[in-house]
Amino acid sequence: MKDDLMGDSTHNPPPGVGDVASSGAVGEELIQRSSSLVLDPDSTRVSLAIGDAVAAFLVVVVVTVALEGFDSLVSIDPFVVGLVGAGALWVVLWWRNAYYLSRSIYWDGNLSVLVTSIAATTAGMVGASWLFVLEPARLWQLTISGAWLISMSLVRLVLARRNDERSTPVRVIVAGNTGDALATRLALRADPRTSYEVQGFVMDRLDDDVPTIVSQLALGSIDHLPHIAKKADTDLVVVCLGAIDAERFAPLVRHLNFVGVEVALSTGLSDVALRRVSLSHVAGRPLVRVTPAPLGGWHLAVKRALDVVGATLLLILTSPILLAATIAIRIEDGGRALYRQKRVGKGGHQFTIFKFRTMVNRAEELQIDLTNDHEGPVFKMQEDPRVTRVGRVLRKTSFDELPQIINILRGEMSLVGPRPLPVYEIDAAPTSFLDRQAVKPGLTGRWQVSGRSDTGFAELDELDRWYVDNWSLGQDFEILARTVPAVLLARGAR
Repeated sequence: MKDDLMGDSTHNPPPGVGDVASSGAVGEELIQRSSSLVLDPDSTRVSLAIGDAVAAFLVVVVVTVALEGFDSLVSIDPFVVGLVGAGALWVVLWWRNAYYLSRSIYWDGNLSVLVTSIAATTAGMVGASWLFVLEPARLWQLTISGAWLISMSLVRLVLARRNDERSTPVRVIVAGNTGDALATRLALRADPRTSYEVQGFVMDRLDDDVPTIVSQLALGSIDHLPHIAKKADTDLVVVCLGAIDAERFAPLVRHLNFVGVEVALSTGLSDVALRRVSLSHVAGRPLVRVTPAPLGGWHLAVKRALDVVGATLLLILTSPILLAATIAIRIEDGGRALYRQKRVGKGGHQFTIFKFRTMVNRAEELQIDLTNDHEGPVFKMQEDPRVTRVGRVLRKTSFDELPQIINILRGEMSLVGPRPLPVYEIDAAPTSFLDRQAVKPGLTGRWQVSGRSDTGFAELDELDRWYVDNWSLGQDFEILARTVPAVLLARGAR
């Protein structure tokens, strides 16, 4: 992106801009741009939603007729199951903002959202078939999922190509203090859906010790923003919260809109999920509301039901692995197969966790002579000499965690949640780390699908805190879908 091109300007600043403008002015040579088409996100959004709906339902019809014959179209099993699944898939995609599009030249259809949504919907169809004693053929279910993935990917490929042909980067000016402006610029550059070209910053005062990038991209003061934006042919101005007082904000927005520039307000709520944020009015004054995560009521009842059903299915499917691991551990050194340890769960209550033993006997007594590769209280070591040969295999495949199914069925853990930590690690952690105890620990979680052992303590704290603050059933399904490739690829496993 060309978000640093404003820094080399040597032209005269707009009148009255003052010291801020002198660091980086908007020159005529740099602001002359050839006009180009900008993609209308509304048309692409509608096309994508309709394309997905048609593809989802058409796949069900075609696959059902091809595998089961025309007579199956009047049967609840499997045709109606497929139709319900197609509708559920479309709702999941909509709920996960798959149809929220903006101007972009890099939009690739967000295939990660598509893949995880199809995986979650397929798992739901399998679970519903088992729960309601329906028997659609496994070949039918796999074909439906594969056809959904192929057809909807083609829809996104066509629309993405149209994006490339008809769009241009969104030109942005950021208004705010140094810290907020830099953070907003970083977020705009990292956005995977929209290509933003950050032209520069505007602020009322430029400190002496600001980073070089800020002084290079300083365009002027906030009072002259409409003039600067018009000269630079800006599409969007992002105003950071606190950059301007309320009395000046409304007239500024009016002037910017008058010259054809959109205005967005950056709230700084980077750790809050979008679904928790809503806009309301009080006596005509807009309010940004942040709702708490649903950590009680029917949401937890549904989560518990899913834990029981999922853990039961997992126990049945992995029973051969559980038996083989138990035998291998006993054969290697004759010791017990299961390892028990006190861990801290929801509300700070301690419980006994079950894992396959992957170390030599009395391994905890030897830890004092080892070096922790992690910063903070969580102990991890790259090449831990206490790990047995069988233990290395179990850790690499994450099969050592499978006995925690028992903890899930006992109600001490959940399928998804923060990592359960030993008592001594919790005692050594900062007080803010205890926020994670608002929910049950999980067999998998954001930490496990984000690098696992490769994740440092600070990031582990941040991932678990984000999960607790923004918990939802949808997030649980997403993490479960991401766990499978994380385990198969052994990312961060030790």
